[in-house]
Amino acid sequence: MPEFAVILPDPVVSRLLPQDWETYRAMRLAMLQESPRSFGRTHAQASGFDEPLWKQRLMENVVFVASVAEMPAGSATYSEHDMPGPGDCALFGLWVDPRFRGAGVARALVDAVVSQARDAGRVRVVLHVVAGNVPAVGLYDAAGFVPTGRTFPRSDREQTQDQLVEVEMELVLKDSPVSAVRP
Repeated sequence: MPEFAVILPDPVVSRLLPQDWETYRAMRLAMLQESPRSFGRTHAQASGFDEPLWKQRLMENVVFVASVAEMPAGSATYSEHDMPGPGDCALFGLWVDPRFRGAGVARALVDAVVSQARDAGRVRVVLHVVAGNVPAVGLYDAAGFVPTGRTFPRSDREQTQDQLVEVEMELVLKDSPVSAVRP
């Protein structure tokens, strides 16, 4: 029997605003349910967050959602909070719905965060990825991120028998006007 490939339209990336908190909540809960080991919170923890907290997160960070054929397909967050250097920012919470993996959604989200960083005059985008997550490391590598050599144990999760380790990666934005202060 012949196999047929479904060709999806390119993802469309947009920023979520506080009034989009229900979309953000649904996306975040889906990611925590589908990929529980990849993120710093659990589904149970996030399920208890109230509307003001979801809105606050959207006001304090830039949360992007990628849509394919007008369906939410993934999200990623850009943040300048709690960074080691004045020119640093973070990419975190990148997740793609399994139905849309391989369709360019993850790369579109990474590109949106990097573009936001450039527009904000940042010099370095930092991220943490769970050690051994080969597809994610490959994505970040293809986007120009390199390991910094720093690793971090996952400390904010429920106690489990296995300890997760996160690997730090960075993308230095050479054309940024801000000079980097490295940790």
